[in-house]
Amino acid sequence: MNKSFYFSYKKILFILLPAVLVTAILLFALSFFVGYESYENVRYGDSDSNVMDIYIPKKAYKCENNGCVMFIHGGSWSGGDKAEEELRCRLFASRGYVAVTVNYTLWSEESEHYTVFKVLDELDAALAKTREFAADRGIKLNTAALCGYSAGAHLATLYSYSKAESAPMEIAFVSTMAGPLDIRSEIWGDDMTARIAKLLTGREITEEMYSTAEAYAILDSISPVAYVNESTVPTLIIQGGNDYVVLKENADSLAKKLSENSVPYEYVYLENSDHSLLQNPIKHLGYYKIMLGYCEKYFQ
Repeated sequence: MNKSFYFSYKKILFILLPAVLVTAILLFALSFFVGYESYENVRYGDSDSNVMDIYIPKKAYKCENNGCVMFIHGGSWSGGDKAEEELRCRLFASRGYVAVTVNYTLWSEESEHYTVFKVLDELDAALAKTREFAADRGIKLNTAALCGYSAGAHLATLYSYSKAESAPMEIAFVSTMAGPLDIRSEIWGDDMTARIAKLLTGREITEEMYSTAEAYAILDSISPVAYVNESTVPTLIIQGGNDYVVLKENADSLAKKLSENSVPYEYVYLENSDHSLLQNPIKHLGYYKIMLGYCEKYFQ
């Protein structure tokens, strides 16, 4: 390549990239102020944390069937808040889909009887309440998709893979963003694997348990990848190549298992991004275009 052309090309990209990003952000922001209604802190259960925000597009009142996207925040299963998913909700509501961001029970050192399975039951209740809330307004919801980030991605995927058959709405697809998807020592190391298992199940994993396969049964119960079969719902994956919080081997393992079982999936790999997924902005924005395409395809 001609050297002067190479530097001119880089200069053009340097000038255009901010303009593209600003335009995308403006369009993103403008979409928030039209076309939908929002309802805050709708209660779906008895716990203080059992509240959600619901965004209903005005066009939903005119449609015979509608789809819902439920967003689940991250925070290592012990922190975070539904407000973190507000922008994504507003984007999808502005495109005509009912959108929900949900709080759920978080782990703490004072937690009693906390397990990830209790949280999955809460997501069940949240989906049922969303359908009821919409029905009270004359809106028919038949299908839903779950989308989560980090620990929320783990919850979204584990729910969609393990509870799809009993869910209050048909699960059309799941979107996992930088999620812990394969809880095994080969990926996380023995110590971290045991810590995650203890947090999510309340059970200690000892070295002796591996000899009886008991440890593997516990880890499989909390690993979305272990639930994959030919009936698994279509899946969207986005993962950063420089993510040292949730290693990319999690996403690689899930993609491999989905491929082996002929499950439709898309894998968006952000080679320069860390756990925030922000270092490849164009590809990151493109992920939402793919997700909207999944809504259009699978909510039909």
